Amino acid sequence: MYVTAGTVLRANKYGWPTGTKLEYRWFLNGKIFAGGYHDTHKAWEGKGDKYVVRVKGTLNGKVSYRFSRTYIVR
Repeated sequence: MYVTAGTVLRANKYGWPTGTKLEYRWFLNGKIFAGGYHDTHKAWEGKGDKYVVRVKGTLNGKVSYRFSRTYIVR
């Protein structure tokens, strides 16, 4: 999905069972970056940069992960 610099990207928090603890980790061009721990992130300038968010869900000691689509800055 293409976005412009300044767009607020959002992690999908839906579809998890009630009571699941969610944690977020944003990736920029395949690498973790400082400060990317929230359910939203503002795309920085950088034409061609690619953002992905990993959502970690923990419920009753079981952990699962979901990854977002890739957001590409135009």
